[in-house]
Amino acid sequence: MDYQRPIFLFLFGVILLILLFAVYAVYLYFNQSKYVYFPTSDIAATPSDAGLFYEDIMLKTSDGINISGWYIPAENQRGIILFFHGNGGNISHRIEFIEMFYELNLSTFIIDYRGYGKSEGKPSEEGTYLDAEAVWDYLVSDKKINHSKIIIYGRSLGAPIGARLAEKH
Repeated sequence: MDYQRPIFLFLFGVILLILLFAVYAVYLYFNQSKYVYFPTSDIAATPSDAGLFYEDIMLKTSDGINISGWYIPAENQRGIILFFHGNGGNISHRIEFIEMFYELNLSTFIIDYRGYGKSEGKPSEEGTYLDAEAVWDYLVSDKKINHSKIIIYGRSLGAPIGARLAEKH
């Protein structure tokens, strides 16, 4: 009978560890956005701080969320960068990229995903894809920009968002 006690304790410990892991996995699943998205709402700078003209644009996504973006036209535009930024901060933290593209004669359209900057809503994976679609539709339908002139650029979190948009269009 004494030899069964260590086996019981071992099995009890294994089952307890599995249960703790399962509880932790469920917690992470329901709270994953807290560990992926790090939005800020304060606008620290604008393209005008770098001496660039820009349009402050608000777009409505297909699910009714208003998202904020900037359109910075280049003087001798060779194309337009559709810029999807990373998971932290907001568009005001990407001024150096906007300046770089401008110097290359590339216009830039950059958006804040839902929950970032002045955009409404809460960030989510599906939401970022809807945000990207809204910007694409705006550029092609409203701005009448030929899709062949749009260069999709995603950095960090923005890379899969841009890749999915490129795959669709």
